[in-house]
Amino acid sequence: MINNTCAFSVLLAVICLPRLASPQGVRHIERALGWSRSPVSDAALDGRLAQAALQYRSYAPIPRFALYDLAYPKDSAEAAQLGSNAVLVVIAVVQDSAELPFTRLYMSTESGTEDLLPVASIASHVTDSVVANTLGRFRLDALYLLPLSLRATPGELLADFAIHRRGFRLTAFSGEVPGPVAQLGRLPGHSTFPPSSVLWAFVRREYPDLASVLAPN
Repeated sequence: MINNTCAFSVLLAVICLPRLASPQGVRHIERALGWSRSPVSDAALDGRLAQAALQYRSYAPIPRFALYDLAYPKDSAEAAQLGSNAVLVVIAVVQDSAELPFTRLYMSTESGTEDLLPVASIASHVTDSVVANTLGRFRLDALYLLPLSLRATPGELLADFAIHRRGFRLTAFSGEVPGPVAQLGRLPGHSTFPPSSVLWAFVRREYPDLASVLAPN
């Protein structure tokens, strides 16, 4: 039975290893970190960064690293309130501060590309020495809306950094409708930007720590 007291979320990490890690050049690694039915705290996100830094510290300095978490509406009523969107959190850590913020986050499908709507973001400096030395000293936490219809469409979720890297793949969607979306029932074919109060109530529930620094006063 699906627990409707909170939304589902899925966490995935993407790492770009330097050329010396592979004779073929830069290695782009994507790794799923599991599903959750609980709010995502800063401590949990920081812990994922620390784990990645420890795992890949032998390749330091790594030019860029990203992880994302995707939170879905808990039921069809909330999906309607959110304008048929999920909320996407993307965290990027880089060596070169000029790479941030993203210039674009978008889906590439057979029919073309569609930019995701940005909600809010915050830049910061990494304080964990292992993370800073391995992944970089500069961090961006950004919120976007991901239309649920796009989540069920085959395509790639891509990010363009400000310099050096375009088309950095966060993940690829097969087109299979994931369980948390299927349980929402029939949805409109297009999404709309939800009312601010609804959106931030959702973010405060699913990302309480991040909401505390991003939400408007």
